[in-house]
Amino acid sequence: MIAIDSLVSAFETGRLTRRQLVQGLAALVGAATASEAAAQTPAIPALSLNHVSLAVADPEASKQFFQKTFGMPVVSTQGTGINLALGTSFLGLYKMPNPGRVDHVCFGVDHYDVNAMAAKLEAQGIKATIRKDKPEVYFTDPDGIRFQLENKDYRG
Repeated sequence: MIAIDSLVSAFETGRLTRRQLVQGLAALVGAATASEAAAQTPAIPALSLNHVSLAVADPEASKQFFQKTFGMPVVSTQGTGINLALGTSFLGLYKMPNPGRVDHVCFGVDHYDVNAMAAKLEAQGIKATIRKDKPEVYFTDPDGIRFQLENKDYRG
């Protein structure tokens, strides 16, 4: 606002021509638009809720519950876990300590590269952790909720 006032004052006192005033106002609008666009461009555009993994006492019993109740077929298995299809996403059921909690939430992204994703998170001041046994990147939000990033087509 101060810049606009300065331009108008300079014009009114004859220190700027009408053309210079218009050019100055256009430059201010262009700078503001570019600044707003930069602020609205996310570092990593999330495209989907890829999956949610739950800590459960008995993955097989949990599978039976979700299949009977919601008709969710098995899409894949991993270690102590079973992944159930849920549209284009899935629900992970994993035998873990402290059952009855959400272990993590995963966002699907385009152009997934574990090192690039970790670097983009770090550039935002977010501590990223890459699993040693799999190319997966994790981080926590300000409330300590654990998140994962993965290719949007990842199915467990």
